[in-house]
Amino acid sequence: MKKRMVALLTAVCMTGSAVGTGTLMCKAEGNSEKKVVTFYMWADGAEQEFDRAMVAQYEKEHPDVDIEENYIPYAEYLSKMNTMAAANSLPDIFNLPEGNVFEWGEKGAILDLAPLYEAAGINPSDVAIEPTIFSSDGHIWTVSYNCTTMLLYYNKELLRESGIEFPSLDASDPWTWEEFVNAAKKMTKDRKGNSPDDTDFDPDDIVVYGTMMPTDWARFIALLHTNGTGVLNEDGTEFGIGQEAGIEVIQSIADLGNKIHCAPSKAMAAGAFSDEPTMLMNGQVAMVIGGGWSLSDYTSEGFDVGVATIPAFRQAANISWATGLCMSPEAADRAEVFEFYQYFTNYNNSIQTAIDHDDVSLGGFPHTLAVFDGGENEEKWISTYSRLDATDICTAIKSILQADTTVLGDNVRVKNFPTIMDNMVVPALDNVWLNEMTAEEALTPLDLSDVIEGYWK
Repeated sequence: MKKRMVALLTAVCMTGSAVGTGTLMCKAEGNSEKKVVTFYMWADGAEQEFDRAMVAQYEKEHPDVDIEENYIPYAEYLSKMNTMAAANSLPDIFNLPEGNVFEWGEKGAILDLAPLYEAAGINPSDVAIEPTIFSSDGHIWTVSYNCTTMLLYYNKELLRESGIEFPSLDASDPWTWEEFVNAAKKMTKDRKGNSPDDTDFDPDDIVVYGTMMPTDWARFIALLHTNGTGVLNEDGTEFGIGQEAGIEVIQSIADLGNKIHCAPSKAMAAGAFSDEPTMLMNGQVAMVIGGGWSLSDYTSEGFDVGVATIPAFRQAANISWATGLCMSPEAADRAEVFEFYQYFTNYNNSIQTAIDHDDVSLGGFPHTLAVFDGGENEEKWISTYSRLDATDICTAIKSILQADTTVLGDNVRVKNFPTIMDNMVVPALDNVWLNEMTAEEALTPLDLSDVIEGYWK
């Protein structure tokens, strides 16, 4: 983005190298100089508005620095970054999809931040939750600017009407999978008011479903962890989802819609029931296992949604992850770049931006530990959800994000994740969701020996 300084001041710009890398200094009238930091993101819509507001806030507080923003559509973004990396012209700071961070770090395409944090006397583990710190072999490739996790959303009124006690806000005390299914069955109603356990229940005339089948990879991967496995097994040598624990989870998900009839079928979920938040708010669905990114769908409408940790098969567990935010190796010696990096990755600054700008929405969840102080910082975070009392919501999210059992998502940790999922796992699971095969039939025959490369360490 061409900054207003160019329009308002007569400036002579000197670049040290290609745009996006070297030091860029603009000399304005009065012989004053501004240090310029190039900043590339893929954000659009409300997310871009928020990022712009935060950049403007930083520039107001640091009048000697000009942040040159560039927003590239997500579909074109990685190709653009690859081209810039090949030309040795990466921006000073830039987004990187979470699944590419470790690969780029291993290749030396992004800066190892560990020396900068050490020189600043900062241990990232003391300031941010672990799933947002992308580190390997002593290197630090990313400390992100927010995070997400999986949540159990529920319609409080439907639970009350069925006499179901709300699930705990404590991540260490989730509903069991059996408790979740029983609640879903109890709240599922056909047109005559019958539930799946009633003799006269009509599965072809359901007006309220207890839940939705969590068939997206983020949802079922989080559930896999509650059964002690993941896409791969613990040491990354075998296909965990195709073993007994993984098969149990996948079959249990499929049974919600295909056998128990407390969830819409896969076909219905892709059609009439595709808008989960609306269905939940309208009382057509009672509970949904979904991503943290859906929370704003409820809070922006002032809907008092219930939030808890996901149900567990054997143990409390969850996944969390974050988008990569990286620095160019060429920016290693430029203090202004790392200063802005630290500012943008401090969630307290995000909260302040949301408070100061009523027209922008806070993105993601806090990853900065100082937010969870039980006092002023935490109250500010809660206050950003201005259309409802979000105390319970934030209490549940805080518990999940700080739990030792919440781990970095397989989408970040598993090498070759997109190939494994898109080419092998997802096609096999489609047969299960459509009730054409059992989970065992679909998953046991898969041979991933040619694509399994283990975990990034």
